[in-house]
Amino acid sequence: MRTNCSMLTKATQVLLPLLAAMSLLLASCETSFDKEDREFCQTMRASLAGDLQKQAEMLSAAEKQVPSAEPVTKVPSGFVPWWKSKAGDKLFADSEPAKHSLDDLLGRALINSAQIKVFSDIPLIRQTGIQEARGEFDTHAFVESTYGYTNEPAGYLLLGTTGSRRYKSWETTLEGGLRKKLVTGADVQVSQQFVRINDNALARVPDPQAYARLALNINQPLLKGGGIKYNRSFIRIAKVDSEVARNEFVRQAEAHLLEIVRAYWNLYMARAVYVQKTRLVAATAELTGKLEKRKDIDAIQSELERARSALAKRKADVVRVEMAIKNAEDRIKALTNDPELLKSTKAELLPTDDPSVAEMRVEMKDCATTALENRPEIAQAFFQIKSAAIRKEMAENELLPQLDLILETSISGVDRAGALTAAWDEEWEAHPGFLVGLRFDFPIENNAAKARLLRRRLEQRQLLNQLRTTVDTVLLEVKISARELQTGYREMQSRYGSLLAAQKDLEVLEKRWESHAGAEAKGAIGYLQLLIDAQDRLAQAEEDFTRSAAAYNVAMVNLQRAQGTLLKYDDLTIAEKEDQDGLPVLQLQKSGQTPSATPVKQ
Repeated sequence: MRTNCSMLTKATQVLLPLLAAMSLLLASCETSFDKEDREFCQTMRASLAGDLQKQAEMLSAAEKQVPSAEPVTKVPSGFVPWWKSKAGDKLFADSEPAKHSLDDLLGRALINSAQIKVFSDIPLIRQTGIQEARGEFDTHAFVESTYGYTNEPAGYLLLGTTGSRRYKSWETTLEGGLRKKLVTGADVQVSQQFVRINDNALARVPDPQAYARLALNINQPLLKGGGIKYNRSFIRIAKVDSEVARNEFVRQAEAHLLEIVRAYWNLYMARAVYVQKTRLVAATAELTGKLEKRKDIDAIQSELERARSALAKRKADVVRVEMAIKNAEDRIKALTNDPELLKSTKAELLPTDDPSVAEMRVEMKDCATTALENRPEIAQAFFQIKSAAIRKEMAENELLPQLDLILETSISGVDRAGALTAAWDEEWEAHPGFLVGLRFDFPIENNAAKARLLRRRLEQRQLLNQLRTTVDTVLLEVKISARELQTGYREMQSRYGSLLAAQKDLEVLEKRWESHAGAEAKGAIGYLQLLIDAQDRLAQAEEDFTRSAAAYNVAMVNLQRAQGTLLKYDDLTIAEKEDQDGLPVLQLQKSGQTPSATPVKQ
């Protein structure tokens, strides 16, 4: 018994290091292939950089040839519109004011937005595919036990049975061991088997008997299905898919954050327009009141009715703008999903940020180069092409014949008294036997493998064309975003000039109307309509300037999204943590900060 324990210890000392070496081989191969996959994407990016740079240079040259009319009047750097303070104050009597900056709302969205949580789960779900692919190389422990009874006619070749013409046998088997697939594609199995037989055959003397057998079986594919590269491909594809999903998360998150920015400036614009129109209503009411006081003296009825009509129309405009404010607030609440904002229906959101009026200069060439390096859609296209290349290599391997090397070695023992322990002892004293062989199989037509290879080649060609389409689409978005930014700035300057002109026009008409209305009624005829029109022009100029300023600030953020740098622009990074249930969670957070508190359970 001491001898077999010593042999078992030696076998364990050989087997365990072998399994550990195979695991290290798998890990080292993963590192090697991961580096290869990254270099593949970098090579493709470099190959496209030259073509894209030429397009960007041509684009920059074309942009410089387009004359741009510089506005006569520019917005001063310290310009503060009169509606700024009022737009940031409480507007509605029954509301509960709550001041929020854009960064504050973005921070709340990063923690609470259900849509961002949906996007963040995409890469986590794909990451499970990596562990699942590694499961192909798991070590399996197995045990199998059977008990069988045989009762059949005794053939003439059988020397005889004890007192019966039928052969009867009672057989008990027990087998256990380890089974593992190696990174080379080999199936390895180590098993220990025990068999105890009790029958009525005269040839089996003594009866019962016990057998023990320790065997090592290896089946190594040499062509089809063999090799580290082929068997590692499933893990590589899972990792590439995970990278694609991670870039999809970045793309969707940037789009969602841009919508919050857009909603924030829409709210700012709606509140500013509300204040502007409220003041216009007050001015119109004052004008109408003056006319009503003089209707029995020198005011003309038609002029009074005209003023009343303008007042009614402007009050209706205020109602419409009030609805726009409510819609903008609800849009922000829906995008952030913040419980604090949602808990009160009377909450009035007060934006604290002012739109920037400073010029943001951009170079089309630099924007295009930045987009190539950072847009998640381009990174996704690179990874998808890499995945297609791996699948194509697998299809080429599957086109080969099946040629397997079969290796087996075993030692066995028997005890004629039926004692399993004695058979186990004798097993370790025997010399091992072995078996070496080859298995060959190849379909003559091989239609399935040929079809798979053709499909993979077509998919690779499709993805290469898709990459070109993606690059062209990204370049188009960069062009439009950069032009929108430049146009937005010039438009804002022009709107500011229009605003100043409208203010002067109204001041002149107000003085003329005041000077004629009290002295000579006939002299005031006609000035009222001019005054009302001037008020409308000023109100429209104020609204247009506010709208252009909001659009310009949205355009600045949209350009960052078009370049794929919106997260960097907001200083955001992706961090992974666990929720209350121990499940992984991806969160966007400010650089240098620890992940925020565990999200609220949904």
